[in-house]
Amino acid sequence: MLKRLIAHFQSTQNRQTFDRIVTTCQSDLRGYCRRLTAGDCALADDIAQESLLIAYQQLGKLQNVKAFKSWLYRIAYRQFLQMLKARGEAQAIDEQTMLDEQSPELTEQLAQEQLIYRLMAPLSVAQRAVITMHLTLGYSHSEISDLLHMPLGTVKSHCNRGKEAMQKHIPSCYKGVA
Repeated sequence: MLKRLIAHFQSTQNRQTFDRIVTTCQSDLRGYCRRLTAGDCALADDIAQESLLIAYQQLGKLQNVKAFKSWLYRIAYRQFLQMLKARGEAQAIDEQTMLDEQSPELTEQLAQEQLIYRLMAPLSVAQRAVITMHLTLGYSHSEISDLLHMPLGTVKSHCNRGKEAMQKHIPSCYKGVA
């Protein structure tokens, strides 16, 4: 269905068709952006919104409709890097500013998400992107290499080092998570 919507949008530039495309993919895109930002929902939403705006403007140029989601994630990753650069933040975002500790009643899912954000917060930007694309979205190392324009060996290194760093932080991340 997504492929047909994209093909229809490319031929008509119909705004309602693009709205249906957004409805289909925005949840996954926002989840990817939240993981990139270590749980900063406001920043993640800004990145997702900017990415969708760029996608709207550039979708007519996309030749491989099957690669839409990969293309969209690549746009989001670039937007994330640009926002970090604009803020002067080249490394990990401070986890305390990313986690919403205000809610007294955390659901099981929210507690798990916070644990994931805490585990990913100390990772480098590249490690977070690779880990998210590999473990959450199911992309292979070679697909990630193509999407992020990184050498395959670098992708594998980011993945392995990111996993190792997350495993080291597991005991400390469970403190305060009930």
